[in-house]
Amino acid sequence: MGELSLKCKVSILISWALVLTCSAAKQDYFFHSGNLTWEQARNHCQVCYQDLATLTPENIQTIAKEQNITSDCWIGLRKNFDYNSTSNSSMPWSRWANGDPLLFQNWYPGWPVFRSSLPKRYCCTCQGTSQDATSLTGLAEETTENTTNMSNFTDQTVTDSTGLGESIQTVTDSTGFGESIQTVTDSTGFGESTSQNITPITAAPTMTTQPPAEAGCVPILDLSESDTNFIEDSCVAMLSFGAWVEKNCWELLSYICYEDRFCGEVTMTDRTSDSAVLTWEPGPGDISHYRVEVRVNKTLKTEIQTKNLTYKPVNLTGGTGYSVQVFPVKCGRDLNPQELLFYTTPDKVSNLTATIVTETSVHLSWNRPAGNVDFYLIKVQDTDWNKSKTESQGVDKLTPGTCYTFTVISGVLDGSTWSEETSIELYTKPGKVSNLTVSNNTMNSLQLKWVPPEGRVTGYRVVALNDRNHILYSETEETPEKKVTGLPMGTKITLRVSALTNGTSREGDTTTVVNYTAPGPISNLVLNSTYNSLTAKWSPSEGNLSSYTVKLQLDGTLVTTANNVTKLMKHFDGLMNAANYTVIVYAISGHIKSSPVADSTFTKPSPPTDLIVINTSKNQITFQWKAPVNISKATYSVKINSSFWKYSKVETLYNKTSYTSEGLISGTKYDFEVRTITTPEESSDPVTVSNCTEPDKREIGLSMLCSSAEILLCDTTTTRKSVFEQLKAHFNNQLGDNIFWELEEN
Repeated sequence: MGELSLKCKVSILISWALVLTCSAAKQDYFFHSGNLTWEQARNHCQVCYQDLATLTPENIQTIAKEQNITSDCWIGLRKNFDYNSTSNSSMPWSRWANGDPLLFQNWYPGWPVFRSSLPKRYCCTCQGTSQDATSLTGLAEETTENTTNMSNFTDQTVTDSTGLGESIQTVTDSTGFGESIQTVTDSTGFGESTSQNITPITAAPTMTTQPPAEAGCVPILDLSESDTNFIEDSCVAMLSFGAWVEKNCWELLSYICYEDRFCGEVTMTDRTSDSAVLTWEPGPGDISHYRVEVRVNKTLKTEIQTKNLTYKPVNLTGGTGYSVQVFPVKCGRDLNPQELLFYTTPDKVSNLTATIVTETSVHLSWNRPAGNVDFYLIKVQDTDWNKSKTESQGVDKLTPGTCYTFTVISGVLDGSTWSEETSIELYTKPGKVSNLTVSNNTMNSLQLKWVPPEGRVTGYRVVALNDRNHILYSETEETPEKKVTGLPMGTKITLRVSALTNGTSREGDTTTVVNYTAPGPISNLVLNSTYNSLTAKWSPSEGNLSSYTVKLQLDGTLVTTANNVTKLMKHFDGLMNAANYTVIVYAISGHIKSSPVADSTFTKPSPPTDLIVINTSKNQITFQWKAPVNISKATYSVKINSSFWKYSKVETLYNKTSYTSEGLISGTKYDFEVRTITTPEESSDPVTVSNCTEPDKREIGLSMLCSSAEILLCDTTTTRKSVFEQLKAHFNNQLGDNIFWELEEN
């Protein structure tokens, strides 16, 4: 008896060690207050649940509290499941009803009741018939004795030699049915040490010794000793506070069923914007049907019952989240539902357009589709760019003049499904050309040159306009330069250049420059001068001229420049006389000059001054003069003249102010004339001086024969004087002062 009990206690200790390494599946427990036998309870549990409850240290307190157990109830433990089998050699209470090994026991003190060591005697009887009273009495006595023997264990130490570690069990009983403390120490390493204190009871529970009348004929143990509480094939009942006791399996008790919590899965296929195919796993056991609930925002939209494992809801709203619960119904009871949250496919957006296109950005807009949309996914060149909750989105950091494909997809909150794509292909605006310059301005053309912008460019548009914005020229060019021709001369021209891409469908911002064609030259330039001034006059050239520039040069050296001359003439004062001045006139259109028109003229010369004779001789005369005022270089015309001798000589002197005339005749008066000249046709008034060469004197005697009709008339003084005066007058008339002569009377 004691040896058998010791083995059972060792099994208990080993079970505690093993339970620490096991983890049970999540289970639900169901308490039924209806009175059934153990077999009936088990059958009901197997039909409508899984089986009678299997207890563990983890769930026993939960079951006792949550199920509000108020009476004894069957659990899934029986001493011998195959008690009709003579070949059953398994230990009692070794497995639960579902086949799990017994890893945990929570017996009330005094239980289980073991048979005494006396030999067993069996007899056959039918339940519901009279029995041998002596045998029943002996059974009760033997049971009482067995219980007494169980309570007399005092300070027993059990050493575990199984290799699992040392297990010590101490049972102290001072009253028999008084205080009993059981301590189990586990040092096996399977888990923490566990101590269990069990509250004693003062008397063993009452056992029913009379089997029910409806029971069949079964072999029973003939207890000739005091094994009155011993039950050959007992079933285990749990008291309301969790402890276990043995009872006859035909007693009517409440019971606890368990069922592994069903964790099936609903899958969804063939999803569209208005339907989907739902498939779920079959529930455990005899499932009568499935109840399917479809909700939107916790509001029930559809509820059906079906025996199938699939269901296709229709007329759904695109882009909407639906909550699906599939309840397997078993014995009129909903099992744990299989759940799925899914979204229908949202509808595609429409009217995708680009409202603003710049060199590096595009602003997209579109119409919201029917149904629901949580956000939109924008793709650029098949690459995710950004998400938007509104029907517009800006895309930046693009390359100018480049073709991009922009795609907008409707999305749902969890990103599980997307609408069909809506795409648009367009080019970004090409960049703006830079450094636009104009060169080689002619009367009817301009040469343009510029720097291409960043990004892609397929060509350029070149436009020329006049002041009235009339287009004078419009062409496209592939290279970054262009000669604009056919323009009017002397005109202000506005030139515009813009980059193109995709042919001419997308045009960049315009770069503008203002310039002018060259004006035509002036005509009819006429110069009029005085000795210190000059006036230039001319006729205008063709074109819209703004002004003239007039330059004055002296002997190739610039004297002055007159800009912004708006009249058709220019007067210059304070000039040098007898100077060769050149006037150059440019017509100005903007900042562009026409080809120059030039003419030269001399200012009028001033006469020299202070002409004097500084030296004379018999055959030469030297004279000098002063140059005119305000003259740098002068040309003089010197003329020597002798009317008596019919002599005249002219010489031209360059920048000299003295002259010596040689080869003259002595005693002759010469007239000198000096003029300042510029051209042979242009000269100043002359300055003159007269002087005689030194005379080479010679005496000539003259004899005169006087005859008179009157006697002695020639001899008178008066006559002689008269004749002398007449002779002097004759010489003076003939010679005058042109040559040297003297007439003396002897």
